[in-house]
Amino acid sequence: MAGDWIKIQHVTPDKPEVWQMAASLGIDADAVVGKLVRVWVWADQQSVDGTCHAASVTKALLDRMVSVAGFCDSMVAAGWMLESDDGITFTNFDRHNGTSAKKRAQANDRQTASRKRNADVTQGALQKRDQRREEKSNNIESAGADSCPQPAQQTARQQRKHPAWLICQDEADAYCGFETNGSVKQWLLPYSKIDEWRQVFPGVQIEMEINKARQWLIDNPTRRKTAGGMLKFLNTWLTKEQNSGRGNAQGTGGRAERRERGNAAAFAAVFGPDCEATADGTGTGKAVQRKIGDGANATCPADMGGGTGDVSP
Repeated sequence: MAGDWIKIQHVTPDKPEVWQMAASLGIDADAVVGKLVRVWVWADQQSVDGTCHAASVTKALLDRMVSVAGFCDSMVAAGWMLESDDGITFTNFDRHNGTSAKKRAQANDRQTASRKRNADVTQGALQKRDQRREEKSNNIESAGADSCPQPAQQTARQQRKHPAWLICQDEADAYCGFETNGSVKQWLLPYSKIDEWRQVFPGVQIEMEINKARQWLIDNPTRRKTAGGMLKFLNTWLTKEQNSGRGNAQGTGGRAERRERGNAAAFAAVFGPDCEATADGTGTGKAVQRKIGDGANATCPADMGGGTGDVSP
């Protein structure tokens, strides 16, 4: 019948419990395995879950069945049998035997066989596909070399396949990498692009701004760009920095310096040319103090605190 069998693991003959029983009984380990199989087959026939509740089922009965005195005691010592007032129980019996365990084993066998059949079908389909490709390739070659693209044409086609943003593919040539959205997860910025931007944006510290832009994208992951949009993003970033006047490398000054020069020009318009500021910014203050003084200079407009003799705030 379909259920007239038991499962046994490949490693069972080498388990420590087998060698323990062989040593205690004074018999060969292979003999222990054979007698265990005899006992487990009997348990599979006489029980559903490995528990024998009949009062007539005793260890002495099983010892006589395998013709080895103390065999069941040795199984108890190894942890493969339990004895109680309810009868004898074979531990973990339902893992490999019993009705449910056998159903699981049969289901696994069916799944394995099904996977093998599917793999064979897939392999056959792949072989047919490769055969068709080979036949098609042979037909193209037999049509003549004139119908095939020349090496120069093939090279041009391969170059056209590269998108415009793919200007660096080797990390050794890259200044840094940017995490990007889309199918391409990293975009590399080459050193050659840094050199180009130094010429285009002379008033910007390129490396510092690139690092700032990279950190901004790290801190704002939802604002990350695709690889195709990275060049536009960085060009826009550098253009804004160039127009802002911050950190100008040519010394044209930032907003604060431009504001100071504007103030100096305003003072010069009111107090005369001697109020023009020096390069270190000291001239303006001294000139204004000289003009205002103690208020005795009547040439200073009244609304600037001069000509009245009182310069109190």
